[in-house]
Amino acid sequence: MAVRATHAETGEDFILLDDIQPSRRLAFARERMLLCRLYLGLIRTMNDDYGAEFTKYSDSATFRTIGIYVFLRTVMCSPVRASTVAQALKIPRATVLRRLQEMIKQGYVERVGNAYRVTDKVNIPDLQNKLQRRVDMIIETAKELSRLDSSSRLAN
Repeated sequence: MAVRATHAETGEDFILLDDIQPSRRLAFARERMLLCRLYLGLIRTMNDDYGAEFTKYSDSATFRTIGIYVFLRTVMCSPVRASTVAQALKIPRATVLRRLQEMIKQGYVERVGNAYRVTDKVNIPDLQNKLQRRVDMIIETAKELSRLDSSSRLAN
């Protein structure tokens, strides 16, 4: 059973995995469990940062994924067309267009000709600390995965 605890530095809840014995029938179960915890933690922090508007859709994972892709392309100074987003993410173009329109209504995305890019609204308050929390989650998971890899090599 997973145990909830409070992270000493951030005061946020997270799931302790030290005492969990994952199913032996699943290949690389412990590694996959750590990655699941990381993925869920990253999603939760994004939801916390951007609020209910990112979780109110029945396919909020699709909504987030499209937003992340448009953000990536904006950071690369390359606004992206809806068809490119659809192709890259293997999501129907109609779905991409609907989600982009919702992001435009919320002010997170703007249309530039036939392409889309994020707006300055993505610059949320306390961004440096929020990004550092995500980096810390990734580093912690990487360390745990590295320890698992080292112990499995020693066992062989």
